[in-house]
Amino acid sequence: MLKAQTASLPFGLFAIIEFFLFVFIWGFEPIKSASNMLLPWYFFPIFAVGIVFHELIHGLSWMIGGQLSIKQVKFGFQVKTLTPYAHCIVPIPKSGYVFGTLMPAIVLGFLPFLLSLVNGNGWIFIFGVLFTFTAVGDFLIVWLIRSVEWDRLVEDHPENAGCYVYDENSI
Repeated sequence: MLKAQTASLPFGLFAIIEFFLFVFIWGFEPIKSASNMLLPWYFFPIFAVGIVFHELIHGLSWMIGGQLSIKQVKFGFQVKTLTPYAHCIVPIPKSGYVFGTLMPAIVLGFLPFLLSLVNGNGWIFIFGVLFTFTAVGDFLIVWLIRSVEWDRLVEDHPENAGCYVYDENSI
């Protein structure tokens, strides 16, 4: 996991670009005004609920993208790392896997960020950037399978970040 976290850091550039774009349009004042969101009693509950939604969005998106039943997606909580998770337990086409892998970044990261560009709301901006950065591991996974054909079967790794890619003779 440490290797995956380190490898995914360049994808944090998305969050940095979001920051500079927002500041270019709205200045730093909306962020400064909303910085109380970073106080622990605001930040940790918002972050915890956001992570749960991140995982729910993964699972629901894999169900849609892979045409799966609820029984084919496992939701849980890993005590060792204190994190919730969603795990697609059957192989699905890469297209559905990528859809489900990127959807939390879109819903919780990019869309709030775009909304903040429109309305200049610092709270929404911080939320969007936070959850764009939270998805850097998801960006890494998609980047690593970028050359895999879209109809190939992909199975989510049961414990670590990443996935298995099957050739047409594997299943």
